[in-house]
Amino acid sequence: MYTIDLSGQWRYEQDIENTGINERIFERKLAHENFTLPGDACKNKIGQKYTPPQELCYEAVRALRPSYEYIGALWLQREFTIPDDLEDKYITLFLERVNIASDLWIDGKKVDRQIIEITTPHTYNLTGKIKSGTHTLTLRIDNSNLLNIDGMASGYSVDTQSIWNGIIGKIELRFEEVFHMSNIQVFSEKKSIHIKLTAHSDCLKPRDRRNACFEICVITPDGAVQRSKKYQTVLYNKKQILHFDYPIKNPQYWDEFNPCLYNLHIKMVCEKCEDIKSVSFGMRNITTDGHDFVLNGRKIALRGTLDCGIYPLTGYPPTDLESWLKVCRTVKKYGLNHIRFHAWCPPDAAFTAADMTGIYVLAEMPLWLNVDVCALSTGDDPIHREYYLKEAMNISEYYGNHPSFVMFSNGNELLGDFEMLENITTQIKALDNRRLYTLTSNFDRPATPADDYMSAVEINGNRVRVQVFHDVVSEHTRLSYDNAVKSTDMPVVSFEVGQYCVYPDVDSISDYTGNLVPANFEFIKNEMIKHNVYHMLDTYKTASGNFAALMYKEEIEAALRTHHMGGFELLGLCDYTGQGTATVGLLDVFYNSKGIISADKFRNFCSSVVPLMKADRIFLNTDKFKADFDLYDYGEIKIKSPVFNFSLYEGEKQVYHYEGRKKSISFSLGFVKKPVVLKAVLSVNEYRNVWNIFVYTNDSTECFVPIFTKRSAEFEEMLKNSGKAVIMMNSDNLKQPVEGLFKPAFWSPAHFPSERACGIICRSEHPIFNNFPTGDYADFQWKHPMDYSMGTDVSMLPKDFKYIIEPVPNFYSNLRRSPLFEAKVGNADILFCGFNLYADKIAVTALRNSIFKYVSSDEFRPVQTLSYEELNQILK
Repeated sequence: MYTIDLSGQWRYEQDIENTGINERIFERKLAHENFTLPGDACKNKIGQKYTPPQELCYEAVRALRPSYEYIGALWLQREFTIPDDLEDKYITLFLERVNIASDLWIDGKKVDRQIIEITTPHTYNLTGKIKSGTHTLTLRIDNSNLLNIDGMASGYSVDTQSIWNGIIGKIELRFEEVFHMSNIQVFSEKKSIHIKLTAHSDCLKPRDRRNACFEICVITPDGAVQRSKKYQTVLYNKKQILHFDYPIKNPQYWDEFNPCLYNLHIKMVCEKCEDIKSVSFGMRNITTDGHDFVLNGRKIALRGTLDCGIYPLTGYPPTDLESWLKVCRTVKKYGLNHIRFHAWCPPDAAFTAADMTGIYVLAEMPLWLNVDVCALSTGDDPIHREYYLKEAMNISEYYGNHPSFVMFSNGNELLGDFEMLENITTQIKALDNRRLYTLTSNFDRPATPADDYMSAVEINGNRVRVQVFHDVVSEHTRLSYDNAVKSTDMPVVSFEVGQYCVYPDVDSISDYTGNLVPANFEFIKNEMIKHNVYHMLDTYKTASGNFAALMYKEEIEAALRTHHMGGFELLGLCDYTGQGTATVGLLDVFYNSKGIISADKFRNFCSSVVPLMKADRIFLNTDKFKADFDLYDYGEIKIKSPVFNFSLYEGEKQVYHYEGRKKSISFSLGFVKKPVVLKAVLSVNEYRNVWNIFVYTNDSTECFVPIFTKRSAEFEEMLKNSGKAVIMMNSDNLKQPVEGLFKPAFWSPAHFPSERACGIICRSEHPIFNNFPTGDYADFQWKHPMDYSMGTDVSMLPKDFKYIIEPVPNFYSNLRRSPLFEAKVGNADILFCGFNLYADKIAVTALRNSIFKYVSSDEFRPVQTLSYEELNQILK
């Protein structure tokens, strides 16, 4: 194949009013110069410049914004020259990634119909329509919502890659022999491949016949050339599908551990024409066996994350290999083996990167329609049936050879015309059995004959993500989804688990040097300054990030503990900067670490092999510690008869050790003499996992200072004279009470309005915790104390006032609050406590004991002061 690269500088004209065709723009030279392709209108600073709202509202923090927004028709034009020796070739114009429609004119004459296609290339056949010499090529690109798909799908949304207008991949003229091959599809069997291709013979007249020879050879992953094989056939039509079988000697199978890639070389000889094509493929076969995914005869499980197409520097997805290798290698670095492309299908380079790194890809069409989130449902517009069947076929044809492409879903959270979805899936499965299919990602529904697996938050009424099990996971590490898995007869993948808010890093604004401006981050930063909390940014990021990491560990381990679970898909490893700024990732949107947790530590609980402990988290020292061990083992070589190595540590001191094949242990905690946080470490071979265990003494402490529940005369007298006291904050005595809750804000507090916090900040070195040891941030011993608490709005206090406990506010409210702080008020030392210290929970009792011991001791000497005016703003 010979190509002419058409990237570079083009002329352009805007056509927002859509009058260009009637005005016959295509017959003249366009007015403006220097539109760079590949690229879009925003990159070329064309369109309406973004102007942010003046007041806090959802739109102000909704998403990153194109610095220039252009929705509508855009005309592009340039000249090209065809050499004399190429005019008789088979000629096509190839446009990779156009959003959403294109029309073509050559020298003012229309070529073919408009192409509407989001995911696969726009290709125009110019054969016989142009001669050698210089020609003018005019394109009309229209990114209007021509398919009536609303704006939710990641492939066409302001929340993700933006609704860009342009061409972002290869732009080239392609010249091939009149006898040539296209659409080469490779289907791998156990020890052979089946090849299906289209032979083109455009010069043939009716009833003509031509003899053709096809020579096939394969280059192995090691670079060895297998013996070539020749096939003779007769060509009798312009386009003809041919089938060939070719044996593979000593096949090397593709998977996450050994991403072995073969190269297929085919030479077609007909008349005096010779066409040579190469196709990369992998030897792999994916099926299901009951609840399990089976790859090449071995059971696998998915450990996945989402990619929603958010690439801020361009505002559209990259089409180069290196960018996608960074994504895939980062995903693998964190122990994951799977990417779900949420309501979009990535460019070819993404599949190539996944092939090379051993990532299992789930691709979806740009489809997310249901009346819960937008104005219409799937199939409400008749064009949905026509377009999405064609889209599914095109995706299969263009990306189907990639071994990484193991799963396909029609789209995200679809409701509406399931007859349409089942028809699409049934038809595409009949043509291409190289992957597994499901009608839609998410929603509890009856499985159809077209479904190979189910991906949802709920399976037959059984939830499969921690979101509704916070009470359970705070008590123990035994949660699993066995009931959900047993309730169906196919693999189950838990859908979009996590979604825990991490406070946005507004100091990263300088990283956004490209087409998308961080208008949402800038607004959030201004709100932080307005609420006098910007100085807390680093602490908020760290505290909320640590809490998110804690919860992601539970999400992942619950899936790993579930026997025969098909897998999980995180939302997400990296941030989602749309839908109200959902910074839920442990990595930022650029796939860079936020410094919350290292990849090594993340792999302790997210890897192909993970030791698992099933035990309570909170104990009295009169209890027995009982634990069951298990091993999530989807490693390259399964560990037979694993030896479990278990230790408990108090600081650096080992206080208990067990090593053996026994999967259960039990021993007394009587050696614990004071409240302590023990570190439980479970190892199998080189794999290691860690949990915190909280042990408290079985006793009760009296409080030797007065406890007030309201401002009484006695309380006021103490303030004037001297003394020490505890004031129990509650909804009756606080002017601005804020109810406490351990469970954090979900996804985005702007998208799902909430004043929930996102973790807590603990002054762990404070002597009040001498008998209730804690880290600097939330852990599970805080679940019950926080749920039984009432804090107060403290935004009126000086910004450098230090609180013993301070929940991390979510960025939309920035409401600074505290359920525990101390101050000298007047002449008295006062502890302000919003915890219900008499709730019947072990951790609450332990916290009460620690608080009472502290306020009854000489250590209770607050150094901060509150004025009477400030006190009056807090208490009624």
